[in-house]
Amino acid sequence: MFEGLLGGLIDKEQITRDYIQNALLKVSEELECSHKDFFIMIRPSDEDFNHRYFICKYDEKGNPKMVREITLKEILSSE
Repeated sequence: MFEGLLGGLIDKEQITRDYIQNALLKVSEELECSHKDFFIMIRPSDEDFNHRYFICKYDEKGNPKMVREITLKEILSSE
């Protein structure tokens, strides 16, 4: 009952969007590049669909190269 009430008051989509947008901004600053030059990949790591997150950056030829793994804790960090 309370879960339904709270779920209606909290916009999970907007909260998630804000966290992702903030993480992308931090990655852009870390890599010192534009939003056009990188992406974050979510990749399943096993048959149970546990997953990992990776920062990838395009090289000068436009080919994506993995830079490093990023943790969910980093993505959700509000710092």
